[in-house]
Amino acid sequence: MKVHDVIVGGVILGLGAFVATTGYMLRPPRHLAYGPGFFPMLIGFGLMTVGVLIGIQALSTLRGSRWATIPDWARSRAGLLRFAIIPAAIVFYIVAVGPLGFLATATILLATIFAVNAVTVRRGVPLALGLAVVVNLVFASVLHVPLSWGVLEPFSGWLIW
Repeated sequence: MKVHDVIVGGVILGLGAFVATTGYMLRPPRHLAYGPGFFPMLIGFGLMTVGVLIGIQALSTLRGSRWATIPDWARSRAGLLRFAIIPAAIVFYIVAVGPLGFLATATILLATIFAVNAVTVRRGVPLALGLAVVVNLVFASVLHVPLSWGVLEPFSGWLIW
């Protein structure tokens, strides 16, 4: 469904306000000038700015246009499946990352998304595994942000350098 940009701008503005408010409520440690809410607040203010700009720009085309239209891709099963896989992947990640761990969850998600988008299994599964390993290495070894290991906890030392 294609909705009018006035609605999109309003939704982005509301999302930005929510993110900024949530970031503001995170308390910084005493010894730091900024804390865990600093970047969420920046992102929230950025989203609010973009939402306002989209809404202002869309007001000029408001007259005579529909508030919502259904695009051609939404009329096919494949298009709807490609659309639905992303929210389903987010829900699956939230549920599965704890017990399965990041590597297994990311590999399953990426391989599924690739399969839905007509990437062959022979190409999609190795690519999904490679991307998951690279992301895990970047987070664990470069950024020092621990990701859940889940069922792969006994092998966690092999993938950190």
